[in-house]
Order: sequence, then C-alpha cells, then structure tokens
Amino acid sequence: MSTSEVLVLILVAVLGHVMAGVWYVVVRCEWAGRKIYDLPVSKAQIRREMINSLHAPIHAVILGAFLWLGCFRNSTLASFVGSAVLTTVWAEIWHYLSHRAFHHPRLHWIHVEHHRSHLDTWLTAISFAFSEKLIFDLGLLVPLAILDRFLGLNFFGIAAWYVGYLVINSFSHANFELKPNQAGHWLGSVLTSTTYHSLHHSRYTGNYGLGTRILERVCGTEWEDYERVFDRVFRERKPLRKLREKVPPLGAGE
Repeated sequence: MSTSEVLVLILVAVLGHVMAGVWYVVVRCEWAGRKIYDLPVSKAQIRREMINSLHAPIHAVILGAFLWLGCFRNSTLASFVGSAVLTTVWAEIWHYLSHRAFHHPRLHWIHVEHHRSHLDTWLTAISFAFSEKLIFDLGLLVPLAILDRFLGLNFFGIAAWYVGYLVINSFSHANFELKPNQAGHWLGSVLTSTTYHSLHHSRYTGNYGLGTRILERVCGTEWEDYERVFDRVFRERKPLRKLREKVPPLGAGE
C-alpha cells in the first residue's frame, strides 16, 4: 500500500470517533439550539455505546483488506469520480434494503444492539454490533469488487464515500437539527435530516433511508408526519418530549 492509501485508511478508521468528539463538545457547550428530543440519556447507555464504538474502525480494516487483495487499483480521475458516484448509489440502495431487512424478526438480532438506543447521543452513530458492521461492509464492497474486475474502480473514490458516510451518519444521529428548513424546497423532498433518522430510532421503524428519501417514498415506509416534526423542531424550536410523540396536521382535533 502507498503512504496516501494508508493515511486515507487511518482517516476512515478514526473519523467516526472524531465526529463523536465534535458532537460531545457541541452538547457540553450547549451550542445545539434546536434539540429534537428533550429527554434524559442514561449513563448506562453512554457506557454501552462507548464499548460498541471500539470496533468502529472495522470499516477501514475491511476496505484495506480488499485493497491488499488487489481490488480498486484504477488510478485515473474518471475512475475516481465514477467509483465515488457508483458507491454512493449502491450504498443508498444497499443501506435501505439491508436496514429494512434487519428489522424483520428473523434478522433483527443483527441490528438490535444499535436500536437499544431509542434516543440518539454523540456516540450512537458508531454504536453497532460487530456483526452488523461486518455484514454492511461486505454487502457494500463485495459487489463493488466484482464490478471492479470489469470496470476498474478507484480506491480513493470508494474511500471518499466512506468519509462522507461517516460524517453524514454522525449528523443523522445527533439529537439536534442543523439543516435549514427545506421542506418546501426540492432538496427537502429528496434529502433526509437528523430529525428524519431520530424518528426511526424513537419509533423503532420507518424512515430507513441513509441520505435520501427516494426509496422511502417509493416503498411507502416514511413517517407521514416527518415534515411537521421537522418544522416544529427547526422553525418553532419546540423539541419532542415523548419518544413516540406525533405531530398532527394543523387544525386536527379542533
């Protein structure tokens, strides 16, 4: 492996914890102005998530193993861009399909450790069972390795997706909203938000998507009050006070 490849793998290995440290500072300094759930978090949850986070560098280990086996060696600019785009598209599909499958009773043992956190903390984004991360990474990289034999994929393009994923996933598990209100904008109809994934954790189902709402809407698994919850949290600055609390349409119940 080259020095640049090793440095990128180190970045992938530590970035999840770096982002967790960022959110820890934000929470401790009370810089988060738009809290999603105004509920306490137990010390037992923090300890459990901290232990689970110890194997978060598995992303880098598995990606490095594929590189060591000779995969993803194309070094052209076109292969970098193509690999980044291809990985992004496949990851969105694989994440939705696998995430939804993990909620099936026969497969939920894979995902149940992550869902022991009903309320997201600065560590939740890197708190997964080892088996879940192993399955997710292999499901992502094995198909790419097969395509690599025909297309010639680029390690740095795939690693770029991992960097973006670790940052976005960290944002998705913060218990406060940072994005501007895009509910009426086309971006808001396509992209997820922190509020989006917080509803998945607190309600234990629905909103399975990683970065977009596309497959969610096609498959009908999105919470119908999501945009109302987002508006309440972001515009009204009113956090939810119950895990399964829903926001009814304006005028409902009057």
